Formats: sequence, structure tokens, C-alpha cells
Amino acid sequence: MYYDLIIVGGGPAGTFLAVRVAASGMKVLLLEKDVFPARSVVSCSLFLSHGMRLLDEIGVTEDLYALENIKLRGAALEVHDYFRTFVPMPDDDGRNYVYGIDREKLDTAIWERARQCPNVTAMDGFHVSDIRQRDGHVWVIGTRKGGEELEFTASRMVGADGRHSLVARKVGAATTHEVVEWNTAVFYAYWDGVKPYLCAGEPWVQIHTTGKGRSTVVMPSASGRTGILVQCRATDFHRDSDLKKWYTDFLHDLPKVAQRLEQAEIVTPIKGMKNVQNLFRTPAGAYWVLVGDAYHQKDSYDAQGIYDALFGAKVLSKHLRSWFSGDTTWEQAMHAYGEEVAQHMEPMFASTMERLKREMFTDVPPMAAKTAMRWMLTNRDYVDRFGESMIRKIDPRTWSTPGLLVRALLTGLFSDARALFLGTPKDGVN
Repeated sequence: MYYDLIIVGGGPAGTFLAVRVAASGMKVLLLEKDVFPARSVVSCSLFLSHGMRLLDEIGVTEDLYALENIKLRGAALEVHDYFRTFVPMPDDDGRNYVYGIDREKLDTAIWERARQCPNVTAMDGFHVSDIRQRDGHVWVIGTRKGGEELEFTASRMVGADGRHSLVARKVGAATTHEVVEWNTAVFYAYWDGVKPYLCAGEPWVQIHTTGKGRSTVVMPSASGRTGILVQCRATDFHRDSDLKKWYTDFLHDLPKVAQRLEQAEIVTPIKGMKNVQNLFRTPAGAYWVLVGDAYHQKDSYDAQGIYDALFGAKVLSKHLRSWFSGDTTWEQAMHAYGEEVAQHMEPMFASTMERLKREMFTDVPPMAAKTAMRWMLTNRDYVDRFGESMIRKIDPRTWSTPGLLVRALLTGLFSDARALFLGTPKDGVN
């Protein structure tokens, strides 16, 4: 059977793309190796408002993917025993919350939306084994679970099949930019019975960092469960025994986290990655194009992964429609796609790399943590602008200005001097 477009990968990028190009009249085949709703994915994600806005555009509303979730109004950041600060979620057209999202529910909601499109054929349980390109066409060959080998032909193909993209390997997509100095190891599991972390009577996300390359995020998720993610430098990931022991030892070495787990138990397998890569690949070629993690990968440190996948798919859909309608050539459309996505993604990529270098790969001297770092991270203007940069309301390149830093430092210095004089507690000190 012949299609205009074959999308390999049924995660957020691939399914979102299928829905957005469907209106063009393009005949689309969407292939996913796992079977919904039990799609296997390595992700313990915070889902921010800018990603929710993109799903609104295709009619995938919060009641479809977050009905059993708690709206989390912000995150409490603890730096060892030095200080604590609170980062509220900024208002985004009425949304001032984040979800510790259940990826099974989220991915299934978008998949079902794609299946509703009359010119989209969505096939799960299909394992792609080979890809061929010849004479202006693409052949995708594979096997549906429990069935015989099938072959599909299309004019063009999209690789939306994640970090270890088979499409990228088969077409020889080169890595064009990579940062290897700040790679981390990340592992997580979901728990029952975790003691809530309350702020003004509401559950918040807890982020705890040692200031020496170890961090954990505790996020309430769906159905009363809590996702707990641990992160360290990739070069420091060494385990002498089983992964569960390494993971639980990591948590119990953090007293502010461990005290929340006294009555809790792990209820899912521990998943993760021992070396999270940060890179861009060649976005497109003669008959193919990449989107989502297949094209652009970065550490989950700034919780941008789902948004990046959806945004990239939105941009790609625009240029695919332009090509399909004959307004541009394939080469022109794909060049424009690569340029537009890179222009949007590169500033946050650079920001995330800088944060990893500064916060995960630099041991913070205690005196610096108790003074300059605390002064900045407890300054309300600084924290608010940081929050707005996370949902792209402020450009990641410009949110932290020299003037903002100077004001935060001077305000903190003055506040400490005043507290010393009056004998009152310093801001942000527990």
C-alpha cells in the first residue's frame, strides 16, 4: 500500500505530527513498535504549561491525560542543608501549575487522537526491521506482532522513534553538534505511600541537590503515586550490586528525602539511562526527516523534553504541508524546518548545558552556597524570571541579565546584614 508519509514512532512527536498534517489531505501511516496503552517509555516527566498549550491546539485536553493528577503549583528547591527556596509556576493564560505526568496516559491520549483522523492509519505493535530508499520512494519493512512480514511504500518518511532512532541509523543521519562533558545518569521509579511535601497546604514538587553532583526530584503523579528521579554525573554512576540497591541507597543518603519514604514502597521497575546524551543530528535528507529525540536530545534537567517534541512536530508539520501543496520543494521545506527548530531549541540547549556545568558538575563551596547562591535563588524577581524562561515566556538567553544578578546579590547582602543586626532568621535558611 502506498502512502504520502510514513511516520516511524508513536510517541508524542510522531502522533502529534500525524494529527497536524492530516488536515492537508496527506495519506499518513503511523507505526509504533509497542502496543497501546502499555507503550514502554523511559520518562519520569514534569509536564509544563507550554506543552499543554500545544496539545490544546489538536483537541487533546487535560481531562484526557491528567484527570487523576494533582495540579502542582511549584517546586521547592533545597540545596543540601544550606537553604531552601520556592519556585512558583508562572501564570500562562490561566495555567499556573505543572503535572508529574503519567506518560502512558499522555501518549495514549495523543495516539487515540491520531487514530480519529480519517486519512491516518495508526498501527501499533509493528517492529520495523529495514528501511530502503530508491527512485524517489521509501520502503519500510517490518513485522506486526504475531504476524507476517509487511512492506509499506511512501513518498517520504519521518523518524520520530526516539533517542536510539532506527531511522537515523538506517539513513546515516550524522551528529552535527554534541556536548559530552556534562552527561548525566538518570534513574527513577514510582512509589506509593510517599509523605506529601506541602506548601500553603498544597503538594509541591521537591527538588533536592547536594551541591556536589547529586540531585533528586520527587513529583506527585497520577493515581496517588509519586515519581522519584535521581540524577548524578554519568562518570559517577557506579553500582557494585543491583540497581535497586544503588537507587535506594542514593535516596537514603539524602535525609530530607528519606524522611518522606518511611512508610513508602516502590511499585514499578526502576528505569533510566546511565549516559544521557546532548546532541543535534542532521534534520533531513533526500527522502527522510527526523523529529523529537531522533533529531534533538538534551538532558531532562530543565523538563523540556515533551515540549521540545511537540514544538518540533508543529514546525515540521507546517513545512510538510508546504511541500505537499507544492508551494516549496522538499529541499527548501526541510532546510526551513531545520533552521526554524534549531533557532528555537539552541538557546535552551545552551542554557541547559550551562546549568548542568554550574549545578551538577561543579562542587559548590559551602560559603558560596550560604551567600551568593542563596541570595540569587531566594530573590523573588530572579526566581520569577527563571520560571518564565522555563515555559518560554522569556528567551532563555536573556532572562538572567547582569542587572538582575547585581540586584539579587545586593538585596541578599543587605537582607543578611539586617538580619544579623536585628537577630532575625536569614531568608531561605531552614
